[in-house]
Amino acid sequence: MRRVKCNNLEEAVDEFVNNLGYRLDMIIPADSPREVQLSKNGETVRLVSEPAAVASGLPQHSASSDPKEFLGQLQPPPIGAGSYRWTAGRAGMMYRDLMPDRMGGKMAVSHIRLTEGGEVPDYVHYHKIEFQMIRCIKGRIKVVYEDQGEPFWLEPGDWVIQPPEIRHRVLECEAGSEVIEVSMPAEHETWVDHEMTLPTTALRPDREFNGQRFVRFIAPK
Repeated sequence: MRRVKCNNLEEAVDEFVNNLGYRLDMIIPADSPREVQLSKNGETVRLVSEPAAVASGLPQHSASSDPKEFLGQLQPPPIGAGSYRWTAGRAGMMYRDLMPDRMGGKMAVSHIRLTEGGEVPDYVHYHKIEFQMIRCIKGRIKVVYEDQGEPFWLEPGDWVIQPPEIRHRVLECEAGSEVIEVSMPAEHETWVDHEMTLPTTALRPDREFNGQRFVRFIAPK
């Protein structure tokens, strides 16, 4: 694997994908990408953001894991306050931490905003995680999951548990839609599945993905 350091990761990805013909395979972390893996004709390239770029733009976290602090930080703070600043994540989504210490890297609680309505520039992907839950708090977001039937809309109060490595995709949304995402561990790889098309033909609600099932809760309307 060839490693390439770059000062502007977004520009480097654009160059490799749009001008050099590479395909995107992996991003880490999703909330503020620091490394991206691409491939072309059997060659693999890992783009790595320079330390200077990381220090200037990405959120910093303390090593504290006090459970009292964790509980107190679950309420969304004022936008732009301290460590809670918005950062550009994958697929045009904006992220901010609701738990800056991330329990020493064990968990991330992210406030995610989709600023533009319509089709979302997402792709079929999966996460190398232990646990992940998403709850819609504003707007409407259309999603689709492997072996879970046709696409459906997440609306305020709805939530899903995404088991490890289930393939899924965000299709479209209303402008200004927002979700809260809980992920363990805090940083994990997001991989693109270039072969699968969603929705899949199978409907398997009882299927287990690494020992977990997909769960969907629809809030009473």
